[in-house]
Amino acid sequence: MLAIGSLVALFLPALSDFLRPALPFLVSVVVALGMARIDLEATFRAAIRPKRMAFLLAVSVAFMPLTACLYYVFGLFLPAHYQVALIYLAATPPIASSAGFCFLLGFNARLAIEVTVSATLLTPILGPLTVALFLPDAAALEPLELALSLGWMIALGVVGALVLRRVIGPERIQREALRFDGIAAMTMLVFVIPLFAGVTEILLSRPADALWMLVFATLFNLGANLATRAGFLPFTRAENAGAAGVMMGNRTVAIYLAALPFEPNFALFVALYQFPMYFTPLLMTRWKITPQPTRM
Repeated sequence: MLAIGSLVALFLPALSDFLRPALPFLVSVVVALGMARIDLEATFRAAIRPKRMAFLLAVSVAFMPLTACLYYVFGLFLPAHYQVALIYLAATPPIASSAGFCFLLGFNARLAIEVTVSATLLTPILGPLTVALFLPDAAALEPLELALSLGWMIALGVVGALVLRRVIGPERIQREALRFDGIAAMTMLVFVIPLFAGVTEILLSRPADALWMLVFATLFNLGANLATRAGFLPFTRAENAGAAGVMMGNRTVAIYLAALPFEPNFALFVALYQFPMYFTPLLMTRWKITPQPTRM
């Protein structure tokens, strides 16, 4: 559904333009549905233990400012708009459905839950800080304005997740997991449509640029996923390395498209980044590169 839906969105330019103003709200809805599957209270209780809190804080910093250091170096060899896209990509947490991807692929879903929640909650702080450090002249919003814009979308999503768990009940969510996954998938299909607002025209007028941007987006999605997994495999269990790869490669970069003024090149990157992300579970399963979970 996700793979086909991301392709269908290309052919709905009028609907994309119509839904574009609702993108910030749709970001919150996607966050809410992704986190509604998570026992946030239990996650918070586990995370506030000093050692675990220090670990999650370190991982969140690694996912944003430290990744931005590496991506900044890559960007020095690329045109300016590619460098801007890389910094915004580095300044984002893993997608809310990272744990779902990990569960499907046999990776450590619990680790993905903890890292995704902590990195998402820290994004209004770490995200603007990362952008301010690496894009001091190219940032479209002041750090405080950007932090407030990111903060309300994430806060609304977290509140929505808590309300969903309270109204539906965690037991029913667990019992109706397949149906809930279907609703989440349908919501992600709606979410991807406004990401293509203004992008179809670019695809038609600049097909060569769009093709290179697709290669670039795939490299920093699936490529980052596989490179991170390979880098961690010598030091940790396969399911942990796989989870790290999924989270590194699949980022909520669309949150910046919702927060920032429209910029054609960045919009093109965000839209095309959805293709490798939505194809991740399908491709990793078909290519037989999913590691077998290590037995305890």
